[in-house]
Amino acid sequence: MPQFLIVHDVKVYPETQDDWIGLWRKLRERAHGEAEWLHSFFEPSTGKLYCEWEAPDVDSILSCLSEEVLDLAPVSSTSEVVLFDVTWLDNQES
Repeated sequence: MPQFLIVHDVKVYPETQDDWIGLWRKLRERAHGEAEWLHSFFEPSTGKLYCEWEAPDVDSILSCLSEEVLDLAPVSSTSEVVLFDVTWLDNQES
């Protein structure tokens, strides 16, 4: 299944760690069978949040994002990506 990188510009930060966790749990619950949120990386110096998803298309991912999420961190870009898992090399003969 295709993988996507969704980039968000974080505009508003939840006040507490519990608020962050609650928001993430809500998003995780909204991710349905055809779209799976895999990982996220936050870049504090720029306020960018990079989220890796597996889904048939971008629309499947965007349908998981609530208004609350989009108000806090609007999507700035979407890209279909290919994962290069370098650990695979560890099991290959030279």
